Amino acid sequence: MIRIENDNRHIYSQLAIGREGVQMTMEYATRTIYSEYAALKTTLGIIEVKKKRARDPLTDQSDRLLIVIEAKPEPFWTVKQYQVGQEKIVLHVVSDSMMDRWIVLNENRRAIHWIEDGIVLFERNEYILELRQRNRNLTNREQRLQLSISFAKLLRRFEDGRYLFLEGEFQDAFTQIHHALTHLARLSILEAGIHPEIVLWEQVRAIDLEIYKLHDELVGGQESLEQRIHLVVIGMEHLIQSKVLPGTLLLLQTMQEKGGAWTFSELMEHPNLNELRVDLGSIIGFLVKKGYVRTVTRPTKGVGVEAVLYEIA
Repeated sequence: MIRIENDNRHIYSQLAIGREGVQMTMEYATRTIYSEYAALKTTLGIIEVKKKRARDPLTDQSDRLLIVIEAKPEPFWTVKQYQVGQEKIVLHVVSDSMMDRWIVLNENRRAIHWIEDGIVLFERNEYILELRQRNRNLTNREQRLQLSISFAKLLRRFEDGRYLFLEGEFQDAFTQIHHALTHLARLSILEAGIHPEIVLWEQVRAIDLEIYKLHDELVGGQESLEQRIHLVVIGMEHLIQSKVLPGTLLLLQTMQEKGGAWTFSELMEHPNLNELRVDLGSIIGFLVKKGYVRTVTRPTKGVGVEAVLYEIA
């Protein structure tokens, strides 16, 4: 469950504390916001992230973030906003299960920075330390899952972009191909064992210059839009082929679990492939086209109707 709230309580930096009339500092105001969570037994850790530059995207355009991580079995995320004088504080209360999704599925790249760069205000049983270690050292399955998700999104965007290009819809084709390039870049970074960051193309330039040059050609080339898209599509077709194994390893290993063929619904319902369900058709179709997977048929009760199944070629 995700809920965003605007907390209307304003904390003013000029408030007096007790009879001494001591000016409330930003740090004291911050403590008044997160202290109630630190007292809860379910709170695993609290992180503070301060703004480093004007309109910092890592802090939701606020002056500082507070991230509270609570032990809850169901994914949960709520946001509260506070004003302290002229400064804005945003509080994120996140379940550990939601944080796991952010890390494993790379659903919230900002969270990677929060964990790595944030100031630890509170932690229980070295939870933040262990979270940082996990963030830097994904398990083999977690890495395979991230690679598979990026590859699936890459295929979907590339297929849509190529179709639009052939239809002469160059503006829309540009959008789809640009998204496809982004997923290709993420795939290359993940393959190197690194988390994709917000400054994605700076990472790519250091890791995979070929992909970086394709992006540079698409957005800054001197040719017409049609020519730029055409050149990038040709280049991407080669690069996609080189990413088949890392991008489909999770699916192929899952299919090897049994000797026989799989129906599409069986693959969709397998727990290993749950996060790939939306784009599973694109991946299977691509693997069949490239000869990694073959289709087989099985008779059904319907006269002349056969069920389609898939097995490793």
